[in-house]
Amino acid sequence: MGKIFRSASFRQKAVLSFCAVFLILIPGMAFSLQQKEFRTVAVITREEISGPLKEPAALFFDEAKKRLYVSDSLNNRLVSYDENFQYLSELTDENFALPMGIAKTPSGEFLIVDGKKGELKLIDVQNMAVRPFIIINLPPGRERFIPGRFAMDSGGRLYVIDRLNKRIIVAEPDGTFIRAVSPDSGDRVFGLNDVRVDDRGYLYAVDTLARSVYVFDDKGSVVSRFGRGMDFPVSVAVTKKGLIYVLDRHAGKILVFDAEGREQYALSRKGMGLGELYNPSYIFIDGEGRIYAIDGARIQVFEEGK
Repeated sequence: MGKIFRSASFRQKAVLSFCAVFLILIPGMAFSLQQKEFRTVAVITREEISGPLKEPAALFFDEAKKRLYVSDSLNNRLVSYDENFQYLSELTDENFALPMGIAKTPSGEFLIVDGKKGELKLIDVQNMAVRPFIIINLPPGRERFIPGRFAMDSGGRLYVIDRLNKRIIVAEPDGTFIRAVSPDSGDRVFGLNDVRVDDRGYLYAVDTLARSVYVFDDKGSVVSRFGRGMDFPVSVAVTKKGLIYVLDRHAGKILVFDAEGREQYALSRKGMGLGELYNPSYIFIDGEGRIYAIDGARIQVFEEGK
């Protein structure tokens, strides 16, 4: 196994001056777009020690430790930031490449998708080990199982997109297969691109080419499907209030829907400026309701107005 830490441990904060971090904090900048105001809290692009982000693919916010973790795919690393979005450290290892997703398990390990090998992998930071995460008793599909984006609930249950077989695999924290979730057989399904899970166990999945969002109940049955007003939806998030946030790449907007799929309002607009989205790919909402949008090589953090 290669050297797991190149810069600093996730448990050891790097000593950095404020001026060394290329991070913009803007408490007063606000936009009003389609009846909803929001402000840009931070823009994360690079820092002096390890350089710029290069195609960040996914992120999550650890509510317990107040840490932001980013899978920086083309740099083959995971990067951590504190609750004020200041750089802490990075993690690399020769046993994973092109990390395409990231989540922290209840046991404290990190689960990622190795984009180069098309495998799920667990990273044990404490013991400095990387090992495959196997779905046990996975029923075969027509094609090989290649994991895509995934979601994890508070108990560590995993919901991972089976990219080639157009389904979502649900597994216990130890990897034991529970069920496969698929859209209705009569639907024209191009492929699922993103998935989230709420506190009830309901799943929210995006079919980008079909311009659709699916909602499944906790048994895997389709509750609803909607897509009105979407150009090219690529990512989805859901709040504790049941609002569904859909990231539309071509429109450069975050579209917000209620639980029945009715459009409520939009955030952002197309562009490369502050608070604008040009080529967005991923959305995440933390426990405080802050919205994280990956847009090319930068991450913008938004807060909605009252």
